[in-house]
Amino acid sequence: MEKVIIYRDNCIACGACVTYCPYGALIPDEEGKPILLWDRCNDDFACIYVCPVSAIKRASQAERIPVAPWYRLSSREFETELKRWLGSLSDKIKTSLN
Repeated sequence: MEKVIIYRDNCIACGACVTYCPYGALIPDEEGKPILLWDRCNDDFACIYVCPVSAIKRASQAERIPVAPWYRLSSREFETELKRWLGSLSDKIKTSLN
């Protein structure tokens, strides 16, 4: 299952992605910018298509890992799976940069 990456530094906090996610996988932070609830993301990608500034990408199309925190878990039971995914994502991006 593929997930999304949010480039919060590019985000304009319009809220479109939060509104259109059918799984409730995006929640606004105190600035109105989305945080991904990683374990709720079910590769629908509606958020990508409605973002007016392309601040959300499929993980497979990411060119870098964002510096700003862009995800969290809604439940601790997925912590191991999340760490594995982040490790594989990091390896993929490092490989594509070489």
